Amino acid sequence: MRLREGWMRSLDRGGSFNRRLKPINRILFAILATIILFIILGVGSSMPLSGEEARQFMKQFEDLTENLSTFRIFMNNLMIALLSFIPFIGVGITSYVIFQTGKFLGYISTKSGIHPALFILFSIMMVYGLMEFLGYGVAASEGIIFSYSLIRRRFRSEIKWLLISMGISAILLLAAAALENFLIGAFKGLISSSAEI
Repeated sequence: MRLREGWMRSLDRGGSFNRRLKPINRILFAILATIILFIILGVGSSMPLSGEEARQFMKQFEDLTENLSTFRIFMNNLMIALLSFIPFIGVGITSYVIFQTGKFLGYISTKSGIHPALFILFSIMMVYGLMEFLGYGVAASEGIIFSYSLIRRRFRSEIKWLLISMGISAILLLAAAALENFLIGAFKGLISSSAEI
């Protein structure tokens, strides 16, 4: 915590914090946020899920997967990302959503007998999971930076980066949703073909 505060203060000396925060620093911050979100997902997957929570998650999952499309996946993920941009509380809300997703992932892994780490690794290897969490990471990092800008009362110059981050996050999430939907369709087709043999 002290290291992060010191880093923020050092950037703020001698000029506007927003101007001194170089794009490469923003990228690194987004990558760090992405890694942290993956860790939160992993921690959540190790937590037990109550019967009531499992029923609620299954209902939400069934609602989401019914008439699944790229647009539905994208909008669901975009709503999660947009929460991160809410000053001060957004990142916490998003982290909680990711944590809850991890708990559901742990529940699915228990039922399937597959370790949750393999689910996470699979999504990364298939690229869509990595792009999706990078989209969340961009949103979360900018949410933190924007909140700090509000505290420093220098948020006007950060609005440009806020909009850029929203655009980048949306593009990443749209690409991830398209790839995820394609893979789901491909696997469904493969399973159907195998069943007919």
